[in-house]
Parts: sequence; C-alpha cells; structure tokens
Amino acid sequence: MQAQSEETKPLADENGPNVTDATDLPRAPDLPPPELVDAASAEEEDSVAAPEPAAAEADPSPSASEQPSAVASAPADPPGAGASETMDEPADPVASASPAPQEPPEAPALSDEPRSAQESGDPAPAQFAVEAELPAAAPAPEAAPPPAPAVPPSPSGPHAIPGLPDLAGPEEDLLDDIPEFEDPEMLPDIPSDAGAVVRAGARCKGTVVAVRDSGVIVAFGTKVEGSVPLVEFQQADGTVSVEPGQEIEVLVERMGAPGEYAALSFKRIRELEVWTRIQNAHAHNLPIKGSVVGPVKGGLRVDIGVPAFMPGSQIDIRPVRKMDSWVGSEVEVAVIECDRRRGNVVVSRSSLLRARQQELRTETLAKLAVGEPASGEVTTITSFGVFVDLGGIEGMIKYADLSYGRVRKAEDHVQTGQELTARVMRIDEAKEKIVLSLKAMQPDPWLTIGERFAVGQRVRGRVTSVKDYGAFVELEAGVEGLIHFSEIDWSRRAKHPTKTFTPNADTEAVVLAIDPDQRRISLSAKRLTPDPWDTHAASLEVGQVVKGVVRKIEHYGLFVEIAPGIEGLVHVSDLSWDSRPTQPREVAQKGQEISTVILQADLENRKLSLGVKQLQPDAWDAFLIENSVGDILPGTVRRIAKFGAFVELATGVEGLCHSSQLPRDRSAIKPGQQHQFEILELNERTRRIGLRYL
Repeated sequence: MQAQSEETKPLADENGPNVTDATDLPRAPDLPPPELVDAASAEEEDSVAAPEPAAAEADPSPSASEQPSAVASAPADPPGAGASETMDEPADPVASASPAPQEPPEAPALSDEPRSAQESGDPAPAQFAVEAELPAAAPAPEAAPPPAPAVPPSPSGPHAIPGLPDLAGPEEDLLDDIPEFEDPEMLPDIPSDAGAVVRAGARCKGTVVAVRDSGVIVAFGTKVEGSVPLVEFQQADGTVSVEPGQEIEVLVERMGAPGEYAALSFKRIRELEVWTRIQNAHAHNLPIKGSVVGPVKGGLRVDIGVPAFMPGSQIDIRPVRKMDSWVGSEVEVAVIECDRRRGNVVVSRSSLLRARQQELRTETLAKLAVGEPASGEVTTITSFGVFVDLGGIEGMIKYADLSYGRVRKAEDHVQTGQELTARVMRIDEAKEKIVLSLKAMQPDPWLTIGERFAVGQRVRGRVTSVKDYGAFVELEAGVEGLIHFSEIDWSRRAKHPTKTFTPNADTEAVVLAIDPDQRRISLSAKRLTPDPWDTHAASLEVGQVVKGVVRKIEHYGLFVEIAPGIEGLVHVSDLSWDSRPTQPREVAQKGQEISTVILQADLENRKLSLGVKQLQPDAWDAFLIENSVGDILPGTVRRIAKFGAFVELATGVEGLCHSSQLPRDRSAIKPGQQHQFEILELNERTRRIGLRYL
C-alpha cells in the first residue's frame, strides 16, 4: 500500500501545481451522450464497489495511502476526455521523489469549499473528502448560438478527482465568452439592471440624443445607445428633419459589441409601414395615393412610398399620347401586383376609373330621358363631333347640332373642359350611346322666319363663307342666305365672288325667296341698284354710235360694255368691210375703249348687236359705181390658193382670179406683186368679182 501510495503521489502533484490555472488545461472535447456515460459509470461502479464493504468494516476512515490506491484502481475516463488522458500519462520521476510544495501557485477558485480546504493546509485526504461531497452532476453550460454537446455528470464518490469536472464543464465555456483584454481591469462593468433585452429586428421607440455628422444618436430603452445614418433624415435640400429630444421609432438592425453603438434604421421603419399599407391595399383592393416621378419604358414610375410601375395602358381609360405631361401629378391608383421579396409593385389608375365609371354610368342612365336636358363637361373635340362626360358615360354632339347656323370650328362654340347643358336626342342603352344637341336648347329660328323676313326686303348681314358659286350671309343667329354669283352684278360677265365679298365683312342684300322647309333664303346684291336695261332701254336705237369697253375677246367676236350691265357683241363679220375674215385681236384688245354702231337691240331678251366696220363707208358701193365688166384694172396679189389667186382691187374690195385664168407658169405670180387684171364678172348681190390675168 505504501508503494502504491508513492506511485500515486506524482498524480497528486499534477492535481496540485499543474491545475493552478484553468487556461493551462486543454479544453474538454465533445463527450458522448449522457445516457452512454451513465451506463458506463454504472458498470464501473459495480466492478469497483465490491471490495468496499470489507474495507469499510476494517476501517471506516480510509488512510491517505489507501485513497490514492482507490484512485489508481478507478477505471479510465471515456475515450476523448482530455483530463483523463493527462492523468494517465507516466509521472515525472523527479516530481515523485520530491515532496509536494508547501505553497503551490494559486489556482482559480472553482468553489469556495475546495479553496478553503487548500488554504487551510489540510491533508489531501481531507480535501478529497470535501470534493466527494460535491453533487454528482455538474451545472449545465450556458446556451450558445451553436448547440453544445451534452456534458456528462461530474464524477462523485471516493474515486472523484477534485477540480477537473468543473474546469472542463460550463465555467470553461463562460471564460471563453469573455473578450480578451490586455488589462483585466479594463473589463466592462455590466450592471444588473441593464434594461430590457433587445434583439436585432425589434422595433423600438427612442429619443434623439444628438445629431452628428456620423449619424443620429438615439436612446431606445437600453443602457446601450444606437446610431442611425444621418442620410436617412436628410431632405432634398440637404436639411436634417430631426433634432435632439425628438421621439422617433427605429428598427434594431444589429446590437453592437460592448462599447459600440447599436445599428439602428429609421428608414426601414417607414419602409415596413409602407409595405404593410401596400400589401393591405392589394389584398383588399383599396386605392392608394402616389406621385408620378417620371416616364419609363412602357409607362410611368410612381412613388407610393416605394417605386412602383404603372403601364401606359393603365394610366387612363383613353390612350395617353404625352406621358411627360403626367410628371409631378398626384394620382390615386390600385395595386394589381405586389412582390415584396423582389420589391416589385405594379399599379393601375384606369382600373379605379373604370370601376367608378361603371357605378356612375348606372346612376346616370337611370336619370337621363329623351327630350330632357343633361349637363356635363366637354372632354374631347374631334373632327366629327364633341364628347361630353355626363357622369360615367359620354354623350356626343355632332357639328350640325352645335348651332342652327354654320359651324366652321367647334372651338367657336365650345371649349375643352367647359360645363354645358344639352338636350338628349337619343339613348341607346345596349350600345351605351347618347346623342345630344346643343342647338336644341334654343328655339328653332326657321320656324318663325316668315315673321322677320319678307321677299324684296333689304337686309344686312355678315359674310360667313365665300364659294365659287356665291357668298353666304348670316342674317341672324342660325339663319343664313346665299347670294348666287349671277346675283352679284347686272353685268352678264359677272365677277368671281371672291373679288366682290370678303369673309367676316358686312354686306347688304335683297331677299329674293324664302323656303322655311328647306331652310334656304335667296339673296341678291345687284338688285340693290336699278336694272340698267330698264334705265337705258329708251335710249338704245338702231344705227346709234356708242362707245364701250372691250370686256371679253372670243374667236367669233368682241364683247363690248356700253353701260354698266349692258353689253353687246361685235361679230367678226362686222369688224371690217374686207371680204376675208378679220381676227378680233387685230381690231382691239381687252380693256380698250372703242366706238361701235348699234345694229340690233332685243330688249326683251337683253341682247345687243354692234358693228365696227359700219363706222366707215361701204367700199363696194363706190367700186360698183366706178367699174363694170370688161374694165382692166391694176391689182395686188394678196394670197395664192390651189384654185386661184386673191387680188385686192381697192381698199376693202377683193376679186378672185381663177387658176384657169392664170398663166401655166405661176412662178411669175407671187403675193405682193401687182399685175393687170380684166373684170370678167361683177355680182353686186353676192359682192363677188371674177378676174383674168393679162
């Protein structure tokens, strides 16, 4: 027993000096589950506990030499236990020969009782006895983020080794959690009333302590203050929208290490509230307000607390051409798609408008009746009519129904956005179409037109339109008359209406006819003055020489105006006494004043025949008096034809020398040459002269 006690002495030395510092011991590896450890411990106790009754009967108080022997005979710890492996190593011979030191280095106190036993200088058996009184199970380790392996219960009984179970158990983990500081005195002093436990992701109300360039310091109910980035409170102009002492709500993003600020966010609280509001609007089909930020491809970007996309087809009920005009406007939209994980939100304005329009449409159709007035707002002006919003449904006013008079432009009568009242003319509930009339709100002026106008009445109005066939004159609102181009002037060569009338100018006319059924009034401008044929009829005599102005030249003659509204024709045969036709343009030009003789006057049909050659004496009369058949006269060849040559015998008198009377060699006869001719025939009635070449 003595030898065995000496062999175990180095082991006791190891339990003394070598276990003075807990950090010198290796960390206990992962142990097997408690069930396996309990089963192994039970078997070991059964195998070792057999001789204990005899020993107890021999000596109830085991000696110091017997106690180490029991320790040495104890079974080894389970595989992997670091403390057991250390004690199973061979003891140092030098350490076994030398006695145990009187004052070993002080080890960290794991319990008050073992430390008091060591400090009091009690022998080892007493210390073992005190350790044997410790509970069999060691305290459970503190919870850590990763799950820690199960710790077996601490050994107890006569075979327990003091100090080892406690160092390899929960207290060692506690030491590892303490941050390493160069100076132990710098360990933070954590009071027991540190406040409520706040974890990341919690929403807290706090008070702004200070506003710094690095961030806004906030006290949020714990001993640790937090910091919010300053940019979350900065406005567009750079100002900060928070000040010390102000209460705000923040989100804890991360709790800082000791001595650091907790990371807080003010912006994410707002985002959480916005997303909650958006998801609620999407789930319950509720409208939400937003602001149009700007156009994007295919639609608009809308700010509803978070960026949202509104397709171009969802902006309005009608197609939108200019999306830039919506920038900056406040709109009310419905959330049609919402994906918070991707941050994707799609909104629609037209869906709200259609839903509201359908409600209004039902109410409006129930109120409308044919023949009754209806009020609305002008929404659109097109080339074929005006659309009026009556409340959920639109009615159309055709251009012809805007006014009883001529409508040149719809803008002359209505404007976009104007509130007006029109009469309902027709309702098609199946197609949801309503026909309105604005002019029907006023009495029809054509129904009483005979009370205000009469045939022969002289009237005054405004020229509304000038066409090729005449001019339209507005006599009153909704009543127009036409001045036909034949009624513009007494002259048979009437001027074009554009040379007489100017649009929007005032003019006078005489009423010729009224047709209320056809809504027509015929007007005349030339009847403002007397008919010149009636005035000059008595002064027109045949053979009278009159002067006039050439107004028109035709191939068959000249038109000469001898008085305003009185024209006569000078036929081409009456231009000259020459037997050959004379071209009218050789006699006079357009606008030239010439003298004529009245040959014939037909006052009933208003026709007048004039002549120019009659101003000169007839050359045939003088020639017939002075010449006869057989006379030989000089003549000048004027032109040569196949059947003969025309020869001028006197001014205005020509004769024909037939080809049978010409020499065979015609080369000697040329136009302009003068030769001698004999008169073979002289016909006074037909004024023809036959000649023979000499």
